[in-house]
Amino acid sequence: MAGGATGQLLPNDVPTTSATESSETGTILNKSIKWQSKIPLNKTYAELTPEQKEALHAMYQSLPPGDEPPFPEKGIKPIFNAVRNAQTILHARGELNMVVTVGPDGKAIKVENFSNTRNPRITETTQHVLLLQKYKPGICGGSPCTMQFRFTQKLNAG
Repeated sequence: MAGGATGQLLPNDVPTTSATESSETGTILNKSIKWQSKIPLNKTYAELTPEQKEALHAMYQSLPPGDEPPFPEKGIKPIFNAVRNAQTILHARGELNMVVTVGPDGKAIKVENFSNTRNPRITETTQHVLLLQKYKPGICGGSPCTMQFRFTQKLNAG
């Protein structure tokens, strides 16, 4: 999968989540999606530690030193929360696998869907959420550029 001018995403080493569920006898099932990544949900790109930035950069096959990938302006948490809320209603199974092309202005240009879910509503919802986000644009050679951001999340229904 190609990245922007300089960065290409690695196919299997991307921000991921997994869904887990828990229940207690006599209660309604409590479905929760847990974030399992070195990249924290609640931080912007500027707030990431050097180690976290390194983990993010490592997801790109070729990202020269000094270049930066795009990243959701408010962090991943707003995306994660929207998907979690949709999952609570839709109980989808499979894996969301989306690639957002982000322009030099930080706006999403398109979202490509490589998901294997059998629920078109969860993929459509996630695509809309990703399209509506504002992103810190990718940086190529010191200037904002068009590059891709990948979002994946494993879903399990109860």
